Amino acid sequence: MNTQRALSDEQERLRIEGLRTLARIIARRALADSRLPSGPASDRRGDGTQRERVRRDRSA
Repeated sequence: MNTQRALSDEQERLRIEGLRTLARIIARRALADSRLPSGPASDRRGDGTQRERVRRDRSA
């Protein structure tokens, strides 16, 4: 038997505010990514920076 308690008005307001903030962050990131010049998927900038970062992360 799965029961859920209702959120208070303040908790619901904070939940909605948090979801809106998260949506803004996701939208900004998506827009920023769409403005990058297109190139190879693994290395969008073409300067090796992303590829080097992945190598460092994997070696740690």
